[in-house]
Amino acid sequence: MPHKKDPAAVALGRKGGIKGGPARAAKLTAAQRSESARKAVQARWTKAGNGSAPATPVLDTSKKALHLCLKRIKDAKNENEIRRLTKELQRIVFHKQYRNAEN
Repeated sequence: MPHKKDPAAVALGRKGGIKGGPARAAKLTAAQRSESARKAVQARWTKAGNGSAPATPVLDTSKKALHLCLKRIKDAKNENEIRRLTKELQRIVFHKQYRNAEN
């Protein structure tokens, strides 16, 4: 049988959470927010997998690689190939944005 939560405690916690998150975020600098987000991603990776964040893969994020992937998506014949190439495209774009954010 599931545990019943105290409605008063739930309401009080929600009230604090609604106020606390935005108030804390407003006080942080852009660099602090970025670091907090980076730590959150590391924690999610650790929780999801093998206990440590994945090593940063060497991925070609050049314009040539991006255009080649888009061309292969356009020429793809079946849904599975489109899905695989779309994931590859997302990885390329994500890594490109991540590297630009670090610089």
